[in-house]
Parts: sequence; C-alpha cells; structure tokens
Amino acid sequence: MRDFFISYTGADRMWAEWIAWELEEAGYMTILQAWDFEAGAHFVSEMHKAMQIAERTIAVLSNEYVNSAFGEAECQEAWRADPGGVGRKLLIFRIESCSRPGLLGQLVSEDLFGVGKEVARSRLLAAVRKGRRKPTAPPEFPLQEAPAKEVPFPGRLVTRPLEEALIAGGPLTPDNPFAVALAFWYIALEDDYENLHTVITPESQGQWNLAEVRHKTETGGITTGVNKPCYDISYVRIMVSVPNSDNAASESAMVVSGGFMLTEGRIVSLVLRPELDGWRVHGFGPPLEPEAMPRTWRPE
Repeated sequence: MRDFFISYTGADRMWAEWIAWELEEAGYMTILQAWDFEAGAHFVSEMHKAMQIAERTIAVLSNEYVNSAFGEAECQEAWRADPGGVGRKLLIFRIESCSRPGLLGQLVSEDLFGVGKEVARSRLLAAVRKGRRKPTAPPEFPLQEAPAKEVPFPGRLVTRPLEEALIAGGPLTPDNPFAVALAFWYIALEDDYENLHTVITPESQGQWNLAEVRHKTETGGITTGVNKPCYDISYVRIMVSVPNSDNAASESAMVVSGGFMLTEGRIVSLVLRPELDGWRVHGFGPPLEPEAMPRTWRPE
C-alpha cells in the first residue's frame, strides 16, 4: 500500500516530482508515473492499479491538467471512492492560477505557486496531514508588528544543579526552544552526529562542525532565558568564560555565585517549524536575522 497516487500531466512533471520527493522525505510513500510505471506498460492499467493501492490521490492542478482527459478520469476515480470528502481521498494542489471546473470546484484546494520553496513545502505537508491545521504557536496580533531589532537578552548563566536549571528553563519538549537548544548543546558536547538531525533544520544539514561548537562552548553554560523577537524566531545564549582577563569592571562581566566572571556569548538561533513538530536550531554563533531563517509556517 502507498499513501498517495500523484496525478499530473506531462507538462507538470517537475512539480509532480518535487511534490513526491518532499512527501517521501517526510515519511510518506507515493506512486508517480515517472518513477513507478515501467517502460512499455499499459498506462491505463498501471493507473488503475496505482489508484487501488494508494490511500489517497493528489491532483497537481494546472491549465494543462484541467484540459486533460486522463486527469479528469483519475480525479473521478478518487471522487467515487469518497464522494462526501470525509476521508479526504482527493487533495488538490494548484501550481498556477487556473480554474477548478466540475467536481474540482467543490473541494478546498491549496496553492503552491507564487511563494518560495519553504512556504510551498510547509503548505504541502500541512495539507496532507490529517486533523486540524492549528499552528503550534499563537498567531501574531494583526495590528502589532514584530520588533525590528533584537531586544535585551534576559538569560542568566546556569550555575545551579542541572535539575534546577532545567526547571527554570521550562519543559523538555520540542515546543520549548530552550529545551531544543539544550539538546543541541549536549549533542555537540557528545559529538553525536547520529542524533543531530533531530534538533536542526533540514536546510542546515551537512553544515555543522560539532567539534568546533564543542571547542567554543565546553567551558561555558547555557542560559535559561529565551529571547523571541517574534513568534517563530528564538535565541538562546551559551555563556563562555573569557580566559586570562582580570578586568572585573568590564561590561561583559556577569555576576556568578557572588563574584564576577568575564564571559562572552554564543547564540543558538532557532526557528519554529510546525511541520517538523516544534523548534529547530538553524545557526550557532552570531544571532541570525529572521530574514536569514527558513520560516515556513507564517502566512504571506
């Protein structure tokens, strides 16, 4: 059995392959003519067989598709299996501005055109997921703009037992950016590349040097404060001791256990990714501007 049969016309093959690739990267199984129909096979027979073993059908809707007899037949087959739309057997993704004639006009569609790749991916994955599409973070107030610049960081150096520090930082869940930053730091300290993918954005895969992160932070401590200039961006600071310095009056000095310790900060930059079930680390070092982060959940 497969999750999706992807119905498309030859003119839209690139879109169909992109959709299939993103779905399979997210853990779904697809059937795609370009990948699964063998050379010399009878197209109608292969299409009929594919629709029997696929749970749902995705229509890649374009002007070419609207005028395609095969596309209409594939949609009608999926429609007959679920005429009331209860099982969401037929999903429609528009890839250009086009009409939705006949039964296609009765179903809610999702537009993948006119936006960037990350937004299109987010819309795709949100649409195929069953259940409500409520975001994991509260929507921004319509009349309030996010701060243009970073606000003062409220964090404090962890000098207490780990258990107390974790309580101060909040629950250890993917919905808590502090917890994800803490997990990222521990993964760096353990040189744990096997689990790195669970806390970072897919876009940053292959760009991490955990030895460098470990070298820069192994004498430091993660803070319990989180700075959020807007709903889907967070910064968590790791304070690192500054060696061979005795200027206790420096502005970079931080009160620790009744005395002074000179420190410098390293910033873990995180972005909210609901389609990945929470916050993910995208950068380490200087804080990344929101424009430099792969933001996928916020509406255009």
